[in-house]
Order: sequence, then structure tokens, then C-alpha cells
Amino acid sequence: MKHFTAFFKQHQRITWTATSLYKVLAWLCFFFFEYLAMAMLQGSILVSGRERYLWLLCGFLLSYSFIRFAFQTLKQPMQVHAKRIRQRFSFKKVDWTKRSEWLNLAGIYLISLSGMMIWGVFEQLFLSKWTSGTTENQAALDDLMHFSGIYSTVVLSFIIVVMGPLMEELVFRGLFFHYFKWAKAPWVTVILSGLLFGLYHLGSYTWLSLLDLPPYLIIGTGLAYAYNKTGKLSSSILMHMFHNGWIQGMSLLVLLR
Repeated sequence: MKHFTAFFKQHQRITWTATSLYKVLAWLCFFFFEYLAMAMLQGSILVSGRERYLWLLCGFLLSYSFIRFAFQTLKQPMQVHAKRIRQRFSFKKVDWTKRSEWLNLAGIYLISLSGMMIWGVFEQLFLSKWTSGTTENQAALDDLMHFSGIYSTVVLSFIIVVMGPLMEELVFRGLFFHYFKWAKAPWVTVILSGLLFGLYHLGSYTWLSLLDLPPYLIIGTGLAYAYNKTGKLSSSILMHMFHNGWIQGMSLLVLLR
């Protein structure tokens, strides 16, 4: 009996390790899939002629494939069967946020925005010698906005307001929680989700660039909390779209001036 118990515990340990490795590899595959799709979309701004529209088309095809596969993965158990992958995809199956939940989302967003504003004031008062008043990521987006006239403005705005929030929420909230949510302490998953989101948005990975991390960490954690609170990915997607939307609107007003 003792030998059987020991064997069972050892088998459990091996299974847990194999499952954990599968989860990490699966999430990384989705991450690089999303990264490649976004790179193709943004890369179309840096080229011209027919090549530009080829990059744009490839980017949209990759984005659609990623979104479809990601949503299907969230709707099924860990083991993905080929028949389920080929099932018809429809946004009607998405669990949309109810009106009664909007007040919670508004409160979560206002708290997150307040945290970002407090960090901004702290940065201006004590860290202005090392910061430029904007993040490296935002500065890079502003440069792209001017790169190729109206095309870059329209395409980049669509990426920032629609494609970015949708695909990033799938990666950093939906799929991350799907694979790594810790039922005993969900707040750990929330913080880790926000941290990965923040690291993803760093323009570079130097010690100085870490000063750009707090605002993205704050909003990323807020988005993760919204998803964990409502249990609906549409909550964090809409909140993310709203956040990026008004910021991009302000950027366009400055650009038009």
C-alpha cells in the first residue's frame, strides 16, 4: 500500500509538470502569434506601394486567425481536439457585458486612471531628469503617426483603438487566466497579468525604461481585475478600447493642430 501511494504521488507530480509545461508553451505560442500579427499590421506603415497592402492583408489574416483560435480555445477544455478547432466561429457566442456591470467597470477604470495620474505627478516632481514626459512606447507610436501621412494615421488609429485592445486582452487576460488562474489566490494572477502587460509595452528593456512600467502596470492590473470581477472578456476589451480611444483622440487633436 505504501509503495502504491508513493507511486501515485510521483505520477501526480509528473502529470502536473507536463501539464504546466503544456500551458506555458501554449500561452507562448499565442503570444508570438499575436505579436507577429501586430508586427505585420504596423509594418505596413513602414513600406510603400503594393508591398504595403500585402503586409496589411497578411496582418489582418493573421489577426483574424488568432482571434478565432483564441476564442475557441477559451470555450473548451485544455485538450484541443481537431473537430472543435474546425467549429464555426461567431461573435454571437461572446458573453457581452451587461448594463448592470457598467458601473463596476467605470469605478475600476476611474481608480486605475487615478493611479496613473498620481504616478504622472510623482514622475514630474521627482523623476523629470530621467523621463521625457511620455513613455518610449507612446513616443514610437507618435513617430509612426507621422510616417506616411493619412495612411499611417488611419491604420495606426484602428490598431490602437480596435485591434490592439481586442488581441491584447485575449493574450494577457483571456488566455493567461485560462492557463494560469490560481483559484486559491486569483489576485496573484491579476497582478502577474498586469505585470506582463506592462513589460510588453516597454519601448526598450534598459533600467531607465523601467520608469515607463508603472502606468502600464496600473492599467493592466485594472483590466485584469475587471475581467476577474465580471468573468467576461468583453469587460476588459471594452474598457481597454475606451482607454486607448480617448488617448488616441487627444493625440489626433494635437496632430491636427
